[in-house]
Amino acid sequence: MKSRVVALAILFVMMHQWPVAQAQTQDASRLQAFTRTAFYAGFITKVLAGVPPAVFQKCPALVSRGSTVTIIKPVSFGDDGFPNSGTWSQSFPISGCGNDTTLHFYFSADRQERINTVFAVPGTSHADLVLQRDALFYANGAAIAKARTCKNFIVKNTKFEAFGVKDPQVADPGPGNPKRPWTETWTMVGCGRTFEVPLDFLPDATGTRIIQPGGGVEQ
Repeated sequence: MKSRVVALAILFVMMHQWPVAQAQTQDASRLQAFTRTAFYAGFITKVLAGVPPAVFQKCPALVSRGSTVTIIKPVSFGDDGFPNSGTWSQSFPISGCGNDTTLHFYFSADRQERINTVFAVPGTSHADLVLQRDALFYANGAAIAKARTCKNFIVKNTKFEAFGVKDPQVADPGPGNPKRPWTETWTMVGCGRTFEVPLDFLPDATGTRIIQPGGGVEQ
């Protein structure tokens, strides 16, 4: 199984898609070269090993359609070719093993050329890392309230449903507006149970309000 995970990591590394505007920059070119190295493939293998089995299933039918790398903050490099500043993300679509989703990782490099990693919630959530943390509080609370005897839940998947919120009714102001409200479904798993938890996100001038309408539905 270890060899298959290594092979999968190499497949991810060799099948990047890069945003056109980013790929035209020198930093993006150097980052692209770095992410195609054996070191990076091994690093991704270790990262994938830390993903909970309920989220990332390894099986013979596992399929990946490659990955997408996006530069968030400009990345600089030392003479040895390793990044020493900057932030980027990498998303891995996976399917075939019972949880078709997209894995999202955020990487940041420091002056000592250490790479720090954050595993974001899987799926198609539109929430950023800070908002994900806040939303997890609501999704986890809804699952615990339904399960009662289970206190440990993780996010198996997220699904962006639509712009606009039904209850209370908040219309979608349309594309281009930075304050578009939206709704998602978060799949929470724990103690052998699964709950689909709806979450509404309502941005305003002070931030984004999260509403958890109902307690979720057990699957």
